[in-house]
Amino acid sequence: MHLLQVTQNFKTEKECHEYLINIRWKGKIQCVYCESDKVYKRSYGNGLKCRSCNKSFTVTTGTIFHSTKLPLLTWFMAITQILSAKKGISSLQLARVLKINKNTAWYMQSRLRKVMKTDIIMQGIVEVDETYIGGNLGNMHKKQKEKRNPYKSGMTHKVPILGMITRDTGKVHLEVLPHANGENIKPILFSKIDSKSSVITDGFGGYSGIGKYFEEHIKMNHEKKIWNIENFSLSKIEGFFTLIKRAVFGQYHKISKKHIQSYMDEIAFKQNYSNENAWDALINRACAF
Repeated sequence: MHLLQVTQNFKTEKECHEYLINIRWKGKIQCVYCESDKVYKRSYGNGLKCRSCNKSFTVTTGTIFHSTKLPLLTWFMAITQILSAKKGISSLQLARVLKINKNTAWYMQSRLRKVMKTDIIMQGIVEVDETYIGGNLGNMHKKQKEKRNPYKSGMTHKVPILGMITRDTGKVHLEVLPHANGENIKPILFSKIDSKSSVITDGFGGYSGIGKYFEEHIKMNHEKKIWNIENFSLSKIEGFFTLIKRAVFGQYHKISKKHIQSYMDEIAFKQNYSNENAWDALINRACAF
């Protein structure tokens, strides 16, 4: 659903609530406390009440919209803006579009990202690689450089991201690593990729031995200038990493380590769901939160 459809389909808050009631309960309302179906709509507002336990609630109780003071229409408009921005949208830009405070925009984005986590098992031919997010040490003060990179070598001042993408469907999973090594990488691969898959990686030592678990392990030794083996390469995941870096540096500019995973979840979610079904997937997850 795009912005024009939202403004055309939802004229009042009552219409927004009725829409969520249909999404959450398929027309037959259940009490969120005792699960009884003896529920009636109050004669005023958008409240609901259970005749069995005598408790009051609304369709937003227990969802990411719970206790919000914002109109649901504003939430719906925010969702369309976030989903339509392939490289992401900053909280400042979202605030300008929706005419709300930037802190409110950030709060909305944070809640929505909580239901965007990848929940798929990857199958077939899967490309796997790692990339690093972080600023350039050359632009930092000497003391800041030493704090970010005390060993004065490698990528220790940046945050490693493990990326996986399926060759045929383009489904993606992104995971922030505490450190890029086999100890952290292998458990993620084993839990997120089907054992009957063919896994393509570079020659990084963190991937050694995974061929014993997967159907096939194809290694691209970049140090020896090996970029392609028959029809296999890492071009798809490397291209996707370019999109991530454009999003981070072009839209968000700066992300704290605490929140990087949630940003990666958003980027992966928008890749995994097309424009046609991303709205439905997000709304259903929001109601089941």
